[in-house]
Amino acid sequence: MAPKSKNTKGGGYTCSEAPRAPASEKPEAKDEESASESESDSEGDGSSDEGPTPEKKGEPRFKTLEEQRAHEVALKEEALADTATIQRLEETRRRREAARIEREAAEKAEAEETARKKAEDEAAHEARQKALSERPILELPAPKDMKAALLRLQDCASDAFLQKHGLKGAGGNKLGKIKHGDFKKIFDDFQENAPMENLHKFKGT
Repeated sequence: MAPKSKNTKGGGYTCSEAPRAPASEKPEAKDEESASESESDSEGDGSSDEGPTPEKKGEPRFKTLEEQRAHEVALKEEALADTATIQRLEETRRRREAARIEREAAEKAEAEETARKKAEDEAAHEARQKALSERPILELPAPKDMKAALLRLQDCASDAFLQKHGLKGAGGNKLGKIKHGDFKKIFDDFQENAPMENLHKFKGT
């Protein structure tokens, strides 16, 4: 069957000559839809990597007035507990500080007492050394102390001195019969002629 010719009057086309729509239009639309879906998927993946956005913690909400009052009471108790803890720590600090001050005062007093005793001992030693370097002057005993002085002379005087005055080996009865005038001569001789260490021994320096 021969193809129909153009309809010159109507300006149309025959069935075989009618223009066809481009075949690539619909696939391009599908490509655009696929691209948009992939972009949305990639955006969704990016948001999942960042993680959920943290919510801001605001004031607690209470269902009833009783819950709110209970919460306020709990806060006050926490504050009071903190205050009590601070007070206990402060009291502990004060006690330790007082103990430290007391300990340091005791140590200072002990050090001062030790220094005072040391100074006294040194002064006494110097005084004794000075006294030992000098010839002492003995005080003549009273008549009632004469027998005790003669017994002491027997311990302090030399054998030559005791023999000279008849005191060597003499007992208490013989010593008690010595007259005061004779005793004074014996004592003066001991003061003038006895070695200095014997005089210090008699005096008890």
